[in-house]
Amino acid sequence: MADINELLGSSFVRVKLVAFVHFFFITNAMLGTWGHGAYEFYNFLFMIAMFWTIHCKESIEAAQVALVINVSSIFFDLINIIVYFDFMNGWAVAFSIINLVLRPITVILLYREFNSRGGSLQTGSVFPTTQQRTYQDIDRPTQPTPTNSQPGPNVASIF
Repeated sequence: MADINELLGSSFVRVKLVAFVHFFFITNAMLGTWGHGAYEFYNFLFMIAMFWTIHCKESIEAAQVALVINVSSIFFDLINIIVYFDFMNGWAVAFSIINLVLRPITVILLYREFNSRGGSLQTGSVFPTTQQRTYQDIDRPTQPTPTNSQPGPNVASIF
């Protein structure tokens, strides 16, 4: 049991496990007849966010976007399963329900990943912006002024 906790403690394994599990269940759930594109759309966005999270190992925003999409997908999955239950075959229903049941577990894993990357959700805000960032003007780099040079001609007095 300690080996599983150690593996899930590693962000490298944790994010890839979440992406693989959802990829497996989403693709099997899409084998059914849905009749619309909503399920495919938000799950496609979730998979893109997961690949972004895997690619950018230090990005807080990537983990945050994947977390927000995964949390909102719980609600969307419930709506889709309830509304389109009669139109789906048993295979699609089974895998979409299993995917829905696994979402709270993967939300916890993504939240752990978000925290391990340095992110924190502050109360009252999904996207915290209270931290003041410094601005660097790259168009006009500052140059040190020489201390022992003679002042040049006044160009403004020519005009």
